[in-house]
Amino acid sequence: MKIRQSVPFVLIFIALLLQACGPATEAVVQTAIAQTQQIADLQTAAAAANQPQSTPTPEEAAAEGVADTPTSTSTSSVPFVSVSVDTHCRSGPRVDYRLITTILVGQRVEVKAVFPGSDYVVIQPQGTTALCWLWLRYADQSDFSGYNLPVATQPPTSTPTYTPSPTLTPSWTSTPSYTPTPTP
Repeated sequence: MKIRQSVPFVLIFIALLLQACGPATEAVVQTAIAQTQQIADLQTAAAAANQPQSTPTPEEAAAEGVADTPTSTSTSSVPFVSVSVDTHCRSGPRVDYRLITTILVGQRVEVKAVFPGSDYVVIQPQGTTALCWLWLRYADQSDFSGYNLPVATQPPTSTPTYTPSPTLTPSWTSTPSYTPTPTP
């Protein structure tokens, strides 16, 4: 793409250079134009090679003698997500919730619910029945609107309770002093 954008500048530079060189520059200009055209043709061929191949219709396949192969263009009806950095999955949508598990890089997990207006979804790691909240910052996908998922309700935060420790209060007790009694 950068080559295509720089072609006009190269042509102008060549034209100015040739003009400065004298009358025998017409052949050089023609060569430059031919080379520019060749570069444009190579770029077009490369762009066409990067385009996805279309699947022939059954009529085209029959005309070409290609066997009828079933094609599937539908996406999965179950949304999955994976992360690019090991990411903690918690009991709620913030770091102050209890850590349940860690989703490892490349591990695919099923999305069970969305939490609108945030970067969290509720997931179920494969092989478990536990649900946890995954932060989508490092996720490969963050839009699950096409899956018609339920909306998650944020669980209450666990607020630490203050349990006062017993305080010792000094108490003075008087103990009778022992005085021996004389014996007769």
